Amino acid sequence: MLMHSMPLLRLPRPFCAVLLSLASWLSAQDAAPAPAPLRRLIVLNKAEATASLFDPATRKEIALIRVGEGPHECATSPDGRTAVVANYGDQQPGSTLTVVDVAGARALRTIELRTVELRATDPAAEGAEHAVTYLRPHGIHFVDAEHVLVTSEAARRLLLVNVATGKVERTWTSPQTLLHMVALANDRKRAFGTSLREGSLATFALDAETPASTLLTGKGAEGIAVAPKSGEVWVTNREDDSLSICAADGSKVLAQVATRDFPIRIAFVPDGTHALVTCAEAGVIEVWSTAERTLLHSIDLLADKTERSPLPIGICVEPEGQFAWIACNRGEWLAVLDLRTWRVVDRVPTRKGPDGMAFARIAAPAAPSNR
Repeated sequence: MLMHSMPLLRLPRPFCAVLLSLASWLSAQDAAPAPAPLRRLIVLNKAEATASLFDPATRKEIALIRVGEGPHECATSPDGRTAVVANYGDQQPGSTLTVVDVAGARALRTIELRTVELRATDPAAEGAEHAVTYLRPHGIHFVDAEHVLVTSEAARRLLLVNVATGKVERTWTSPQTLLHMVALANDRKRAFGTSLREGSLATFALDAETPASTLLTGKGAEGIAVAPKSGEVWVTNREDDSLSICAADGSKVLAQVATRDFPIRIAFVPDGTHALVTCAEAGVIEVWSTAERTLLHSIDLLADKTERSPLPIGICVEPEGQFAWIACNRGEWLAVLDLRTWRVVDRVPTRKGPDGMAFARIAAPAAPSNR
């Protein structure tokens, strides 16, 4: 049986051009890059009770937000949308946190660090309940999307605060008389705190309410950070001019190395290969190899060769790992350190008393589909 082939369907040329154009447009839609995230650097101006929001791309201040007196440290939520500022106070002790809407560039509310406790001497007695105010909040760290850990120097407590409700949900007692900074273990089961007065590292079990254990590190223990990969706890001892590298469980000092004058803060690059230490009185940023525990670079910030250090204190590393920002308290400026070349590439003017910093990276919402 003979089969007759069907004649080919020939489309008019203009119609073919339309189809090709539509196909190209759909392909371009598929290949379109994702919207860029919103990126903000939060800088606390502790001498004027404000927080500056910088666009790190332009290195310009884009907003100024009023917070409490003496803002010392700041933390941002995992999604970057919320920042929480610890208001340490000035002559009068502070007792509040300021919650900031990063994208909206505005203060949302103030949290009063107060709760009601039972008197330990006789919890069953009439009037055993009494109000407690947690003074001198300083170190702060988000533990999950809704909660921050905050140190109260005056109360010798580590607090767990619900950012949404403003409630102090739990507290842990420290044997240290001046619990200052706080860091979170990689497994989020422990927290670590430093004490300037005792020169020690405290380890808190977050799944229990038992007092912390302590480990002597060096005089003036202050700066603290947890290595991203190993979980080691690195502590700067500002009176000893040393750096203590402690076990991931806070049980022992693994190594002690000398630094330049007055090491005060420490931060790791995102992949954990390097640790950056600000040495305030020396006016330098030290770059340490975390694997070898050796000093690789000492970056001098005394570009004008004055006799006085610019007092580099706070340090913040961008999540992408390209730049670090260092708050120079004397002279009031930010040093921008290129983490590829280990060179200071910019000096950004700030307001009065730049100190604590945090970085927020907010993912852009998905573009609506046109299909």
